[in-house]
Amino acid sequence: MKILTFHTTELETDTYLVTNGSEAFVVDPGDGADMLTAAAEAEGAKIGWVLLTHAHFDHIGAAAELQRGGALVIMHRDDVPLVGSFKNLAFYAGKKVEHFTPDVTVSGGETLDVAGIAVKVMHTPGHTAGGVCYIAEDCIFSGDTLFELSYGRTDFPTGSFKELKNSIVNKLFALKGDYKVFPGHGAPTTLQFEREHNPVLTD
Repeated sequence: MKILTFHTTELETDTYLVTNGSEAFVVDPGDGADMLTAAAEAEGAKIGWVLLTHAHFDHIGAAAELQRGGALVIMHRDDVPLVGSFKNLAFYAGKKVEHFTPDVTVSGGETLDVAGIAVKVMHTPGHTAGGVCYIAEDCIFSGDTLFELSYGRTDFPTGSFKELKNSIVNKLFALKGDYKVFPGHGAPTTLQFEREHNPVLTD
C-alpha cells in the first residue's frame, strides 16, 4: 500500500491517493480529478473507489467526476443528505458541488475490500453526523475528526462537540496499538501522540 498526498481546494484539503499494484482508491477528493487520475496512471494504477470521510464541499468536490470515470463512491448514510444541500458548505464559499449519488453507503463497523486492501469503517460523528474514519493496515484516514494537536469544528450543521469527543476518546483512542493518522487537513500524526497530547482530552 502506497499513499500519495495532494492538497486540493483553497482550504488545502489533504486528499490521499492509495495504490496497491494496479488498483487505487482516493480519500476525500476536494477537486483535481484529472490530476488524481494522472497520478494513479503514473503509478500504473486505476482509481476504482472514492472514500469520503464526510460530505463537506472541500472533501467531495471531485467525487462526481471520478465516479463518471468508473470509481465507486463510498460514504456514510447519514451524510448523504448533505451532498445536495447548503449543509455541504459550498454555498458559503461561493462554490458549487456537482451532485452525485454514492454507490455504497455505510453505517460503520463494516470491513470493505478496497483495491485489495481490507478497509475498516469507523463511524465517528461530531464534525458531521455521518463522519467516518477509514482504517487500512496501520493507517487511519481521519478526515476532519482528528488532526495533529487539534480536532474538527463542531459548529457546522449536524456537528456536536459531545459526539466528536466521544468519537475520538472512546473510539479512536480505544484502538489497540499505534497507527499513522492521515487527517483531512494539516500534517500526518500518530494515534499515540494524539492520545498523549491532543487538547480534546481537556476541552
